[in-house]
Amino acid sequence: MALKSLIVFVDPSPGGAARTRYAVRLAAEHDAHLIGVFIAPTGWRRNPADGFVAGAVAVREMVERHSLFEREAAAGAIKNFEALAGRERVTFEFRSIEANNSNELARLHSLHSDLVIVGYPSPGGLPAQGTPAAMLLATGVPFLIVPDSWGRDGVANRILFAWNASREARRAISDALPLMTTAQAVTVLVIDPTKNASHGEQPGADVAHYLCRHGVIATVEQRQSEGKAIADVIREFATYDGSDLIVLGAYSHARTREFIFGGVTRSLLRNITVPTLIAH
Repeated sequence: MALKSLIVFVDPSPGGAARTRYAVRLAAEHDAHLIGVFIAPTGWRRNPADGFVAGAVAVREMVERHSLFEREAAAGAIKNFEALAGRERVTFEFRSIEANNSNELARLHSLHSDLVIVGYPSPGGLPAQGTPAAMLLATGVPFLIVPDSWGRDGVANRILFAWNASREARRAISDALPLMTTAQAVTVLVIDPTKNASHGEQPGADVAHYLCRHGVIATVEQRQSEGKAIADVIREFATYDGSDLIVLGAYSHARTREFIFGGVTRSLLRNITVPTLIAH
């Protein structure tokens, strides 16, 4: 499936601007429609003293002050988004969500896109209590997390795909295939291959052949963890390889009624230094 509808959660910060530029470049490369979503802040949380305001005139002035703050925040966000999106030949639109119902509305908007782009650290444009992990589990839509400190111009030119022969990793292939087919190089990284019988006789070879049949320029690299955390091995290889995107399937398991991500996924999401696409 091609990438034709992208969502980027924006905010009025330098990281938000960098995230928008990233999303615009990605939309331009894939001829995709870009939707900017802004969680409009509520002025009611800014001044606890407002709770003690008394008198009709004072209350009216307080309401007007907060309404003005919210309107100015939304106006500033759409101005910044349109200025950045207008630099490329992409179709785009802007949507503003009220903070009071932002979790459900953010989920709803995400459901109707091919890829959602957010920032790191959290909330990265998402609602205050939202996380990419929770949104991924709630929607099934892949999330691409761009660290606020990311400054490279390229978008998904050198992709590192963490392959462990799992259902989640296979899902990540389907979600990231449009990016892989346009990348200059894709490295299939297999860690501790002999410890996982699911890889078959030649760990990584079968999936690399599969990707190549789809036009992906793929190579296989095998690494031993040698006691290191798997997440650290992935980060170190990304640095060594000059990767500008990490792709992985986010493993999770149910604990009572809550879904908990596996250790490798949690570790990677705690410290994102390279744009990372997670699928589930």
